[in-house]
Amino acid sequence: MLALVSPAMASRWMFGREMYRGFVAGSLRDADSKFIPRSTSADADVKKAYKIVAARCRDQVANNSLISGGINRICNNVVRGGILPQFKFRTRDGKLDRDTNSKWRVLFTRWTKYCDITGHDSYGSLQRLGLRHMWSDGQYLIHRVYDTSLPGIVPLRLELIECDQLDALVDGILPGGNVARKGIEYDAATGRPVAYHILPEHPGDYLALGRRTKSTRIPATEIIHVWRRDRISQYSGIAWLVAVVMESYRMEDFRHITQDAARIQATFAAFLKSAYPGFTLGGGLSFGGQAEPISPASTGENVEAPEEIRHNVIQPLPTGTDITFAAPSHPGDNYEPFVKDSQRWQSGGLGMSFEAYANNYTDASYASSRSGALEERLSYQAQQQFLEEQMNRKVLAWFIEAAYIAGLAPGRMAGYARDPQLYHEMAEGQFPGWSWVDPRNDATASEKILDLNLDTHRNLAAQRGLDWYATIEELIEEEQHLLELETVRQARKKIEEENNAE
Repeated sequence: MLALVSPAMASRWMFGREMYRGFVAGSLRDADSKFIPRSTSADADVKKAYKIVAARCRDQVANNSLISGGINRICNNVVRGGILPQFKFRTRDGKLDRDTNSKWRVLFTRWTKYCDITGHDSYGSLQRLGLRHMWSDGQYLIHRVYDTSLPGIVPLRLELIECDQLDALVDGILPGGNVARKGIEYDAATGRPVAYHILPEHPGDYLALGRRTKSTRIPATEIIHVWRRDRISQYSGIAWLVAVVMESYRMEDFRHITQDAARIQATFAAFLKSAYPGFTLGGGLSFGGQAEPISPASTGENVEAPEEIRHNVIQPLPTGTDITFAAPSHPGDNYEPFVKDSQRWQSGGLGMSFEAYANNYTDASYASSRSGALEERLSYQAQQQFLEEQMNRKVLAWFIEAAYIAGLAPGRMAGYARDPQLYHEMAEGQFPGWSWVDPRNDATASEKILDLNLDTHRNLAAQRGLDWYATIEELIEEEQHLLELETVRQARKKIEEENNAE
């Protein structure tokens, strides 16, 4: 009605009403009145919760079969045998120097077997270990050290360190003006890490209990701090399982309680009831034996009921005695839907399909499984890119620098001392790929994409985890061997024909 009389006034009234309405998420009424989280910086949240969150996530990775299996599946898809570099050094005329790149690849491949300072893991294994720590801890450190004991091997060695070894007592404004946060020293002006204060051993190790050790200040140039920033005010990582860990713990606890209840109820039990007070019903019935048949006594004296039942025997009971067997009710009909619902929430937090996480393809169709698999790959690819940016590129820069200093670099590296970044950028990660979900249709689609000049052979090979140049070299080598084999066969055939002619 107001709009009919005065459209302008009606418009102002509606605008004012919407201004007062605000966001529903900002309402403090009814059941939402207690949902008032504190507005603190991300680093304050991490500092307050890191230890307990990491401990809980580590426990679930170690003891929860679904979480453990999910992390293993993620590592298998993201890292597999390892994310290795593709070198792209070029000649003076701008073309790829295949010979030099091949030598760099051989040099790096040899180094991967000895890269771990402990001698235990290969480079691919260190990548898997680091990714596992991202899920359970949210961060880890890589310290570079040198070992010249192996001739011909680039002397760079990697030492992985848990962030528990950061000296948390180094915190606040330091005498030199830098700012320290939980053992990491930052430049006050830029916020860049300057140094890491690291304890010589894990504070939770049984050899370290009861004694305080002094931390060592290590320059930031010697450390790679691998973590993911989720907020601008964040300076260190939090476990990637943080949003899943309580759901997984509670569901695992519920599952164990349900199993215990079902196991107790599954124990065979029978209960005797009698309307006659003159009968002593004994301790109950169980499988295993057969008591003597009895009948009510005419004198009214106490009569013992049988305490054991044997199969295939009709057992008479005292007159007036009724027998009731326990009926197990656990797990009930709602158990499976309840568990599946929780597992769906957990799988979402891990970036996996429910079917893959729970290993349950009962209700999945081919179309849904294919769609879920393709969606999962986006999650795996994002983690591959994370490892490439936060770990591999920095390690590769260390590797090229160490090879140059040790005199093991293939080819000339003119101007390296003046501009090392130019050479550090001449490589990129070759990610493990996946086989085609539908080989026939996927192969046909790839052929059409190449015919339309929408992609390259190299990119399509990379999607399958293959180095196109290395593949071409192998094909050429195979063809040469096949030609040699055909030459041998033809010579043998000619000799046989000559022998037959004689």
